[in-house]
Amino acid sequence: MNKRMIGALVPLAAVTLALSGCGGDPLGATEPSGAGEPGGGSAELTPISVVVAPIHFEPTYIADREGFFEEEGLDVEIIRGADPTSNIARVVSGEVQITTGSLGTLVTSNARGVPVTAIAGNGYTSAEYATSGILALESSGIESPADLAGRTVGIQGLNTGSEIGMFLAAEDHGIDPMSIERVELASAGMETALLEGTVDAVLASSPFFEQIGARDGVSLVSTPSTEYLAGSPITVWTVTREWVGANADTAKAFIRAMEKAQAFYEDDANAEAVLDITAEISEVDRESLSADSLIPISVAIDEEQAKVQADAFVEYGIIDTAVTIDDLLWSEAPRR
Repeated sequence: MNKRMIGALVPLAAVTLALSGCGGDPLGATEPSGAGEPGGGSAELTPISVVVAPIHFEPTYIADREGFFEEEGLDVEIIRGADPTSNIARVVSGEVQITTGSLGTLVTSNARGVPVTAIAGNGYTSAEYATSGILALESSGIESPADLAGRTVGIQGLNTGSEIGMFLAAEDHGIDPMSIERVELASAGMETALLEGTVDAVLASSPFFEQIGARDGVSLVSTPSTEYLAGSPITVWTVTREWVGANADTAKAFIRAMEKAQAFYEDDANAEAVLDITAEISEVDRESLSADSLIPISVAIDEEQAKVQADAFVEYGIIDTAVTIDDLLWSEAPRR
């Protein structure tokens, strides 16, 4: 790859401003006695607020509804979030304690000196089936990544890593990745933007990927993440270093609850129940979803794949200074 500057860095102004007001955990700098003990060793639950993204939210609701958080001594308020940058700004400001962040935003945040770290993984890219891809109208003339030169593609979160697979596909098909015009779109707004011609194509993730792809007149152009980034972490559970330094036991309790949720999520017997959660929270057509719609989840983070993605940020000029795995992951984050 040749290093290219691809425009402004992720808009982290909100995150940077939030740092000035980050005085530690608003719920207290230290944990209540016995909080977060395995199996709910304390009668008093530790309250935390957790932001979930518009994708990869299912394990959080599973942990809540199946009682896994309570078993681990946690009283969790689930808050529905937005794009990765906005979500991280909320955790940096101290409004919430844990958020779903993208690995890409974690990389760019650390490159800018924002003190955030991942305590666990969440969604990652499947090597077996696509849960994201580039979709276009059949009438657009876009049949492969080679046709994206000079066209507009809607993505959620500029320079957050979601476009790296698309860049690799563009190079592989002989076009300059920078010839693709990218615009930021909320996942829930991609279908309308595509159908109304606001954009020429969208890079959508499950469950919106399946719903948009099921529309008449919509065709699948490419699945770059599956083709080029299989196994790479997509979303990670993100906190401030200050908070996890003072609340390590609570972080570990959250990880244990999410490991239980992952086991439930991966059990084929629970597939229909999980899909019901997906449809309910995303407000997508339940009939458009199948077990293949479920993005693979891993609480343990693949270090090698995370490094590959982080290095790509430097190669494509998204960041100027490389970040290390130790910069990105809490020392006690589960890894694989």
